[in-house]
Amino acid sequence: MGITVSSFCSVSLNPPLILVCIDKKARSHQLIESHRAFAINVLKTGQERLSELAAGHAGDQGNWLEGVPYREAATGAPILEDSLAWFDCSLQAVHDGGDHTIFVGRVEAAGHSEGRPLLYYEGDYHRITEPRPRPRGSPSSGKGRE
Repeated sequence: MGITVSSFCSVSLNPPLILVCIDKKARSHQLIESHRAFAINVLKTGQERLSELAAGHAGDQGNWLEGVPYREAATGAPILEDSLAWFDCSLQAVHDGGDHTIFVGRVEAAGHSEGRPLLYYEGDYHRITEPRPRPRGSPSSGKGRE
């Protein structure tokens, strides 16, 4: 069985690779190393509690997937049935990053559904609504640097 990681760093399309950086103390670290696979599940707005469980920030961890509808992907990793998008990855490379390990996964399969992504930054959950207004004097979309 694989695992679901709580965040990812980068995605490439050709070749289809995903890079995740996992703290060596995290429960997911050992699982990725031993199972040689992981899943990325992009959560929807309204799934904050599931995000906290997956990240290990919700107290007793036991089986965090208990009661959560999921299916097992080809690699054995759990794909959440109600996720916005998902990537099933087999482990391609491992790099030591000090107190973290950088795992590179080859995307074996992917899918998506409808909804808005759940965003976590600056210590809180946010939702995408409308683009923020650009500061006066900044380049418009598609022109210059963003």
